Amino acid sequence: MNISEQLYPSYIEIEENDSLVKNDGSVAIIMRTKNRPILLARALKSVLEQEYQKWHLYLINDGGERKPVEDLVSSYQPYFEGRLTLIHNEKSLGMEAASNKGFELANEEFLVVHDDDDSWTPQFLIKTTRFLRENIQAVAVITNCIVIHEEIKNNCVQETARFDWGYWHDNVDISTLIKGNVTPPICLLIRMRFAKKIGQFNADLPVLGDWDYNLRLFRCGEILTLNEKLAYYHHRINAKSVYGNSVHAGLDKHKLYAIQYRNALVRKSLQEAQGNYGILHVLLHEHEKTHNQLAETLHQLIHTVNLQHIELLKIKKIVNEKITIYNRIRLLIRKLKQLIIKKNK
Repeated sequence: MNISEQLYPSYIEIEENDSLVKNDGSVAIIMRTKNRPILLARALKSVLEQEYQKWHLYLINDGGERKPVEDLVSSYQPYFEGRLTLIHNEKSLGMEAASNKGFELANEEFLVVHDDDDSWTPQFLIKTTRFLRENIQAVAVITNCIVIHEEIKNNCVQETARFDWGYWHDNVDISTLIKGNVTPPICLLIRMRFAKKIGQFNADLPVLGDWDYNLRLFRCGEILTLNEKLAYYHHRINAKSVYGNSVHAGLDKHKLYAIQYRNALVRKSLQEAQGNYGILHVLLHEHEKTHNQLAETLHQLIHTVNLQHIELLKIKKIVNEKITIYNRIRLLIRKLKQLIIKKNK
């Protein structure tokens, strides 16, 4: 351990000639699909409509029917102009393992995962590639997006609502990223040389693979942000079929693997250095201490509010008694006035 080493900045240096990755501005687009031709058609259109045309699409059919995919690809074939690699998996390998089929072949300068149910504005690639060329210290860039709720009826996609992405952050802070993912894949463009450095997507994760990848990517350097809504994150919150989103249709699986993933992070940390037990103990002790202090403060506030409520009830009783007396006096005065008027007549 070199204690004279600076703590900041911290990043992984990669020599250009150490990598087989291209340096020509090209983009590898990885797209996974399985029996969702209605959505796949929109995704292919999203890619083809990009103003920036220096890309190659790696389309992985993960165990789905071949013919619908091949028919779609055939209908768009003249527009791809040789920029498409279609891979058929005989059986489904899962999202991350399917991505790896394309990742193994790709050597473009940049990398992005375009899910088959999401889409881009035509400016996504031109603006994100320009951003990374201008910000050479960044290992990746995240854009803002619009969330679209939709449903599929009679083989047609119908939009039901759209709103701003509610989890946008102007900066990628590890205190936020360590707790959960900060971006959908459709918004993230990565420098391929760093992607190759950290390796393949984690095929052991049926969900949360993008969060795992972003945590690993974070070790390489800064992930910067571009606050422009250049992507559309599509949700079908009520769909239970193949057209559902993993984040909605597989909610219980997300919760289960989130627990197991956190446990794995801590377990790995403890295996690598037993001294981390001490750090973890201190952090949890401080957390418990803060929690107990807040609980005690809340208890005192509730007690104070209850006492004040009792006092208010006493005051209300006194006020009501005085109002009753006042009303009786007014009644007596009214009766006296009536008697006086009667006498004078």
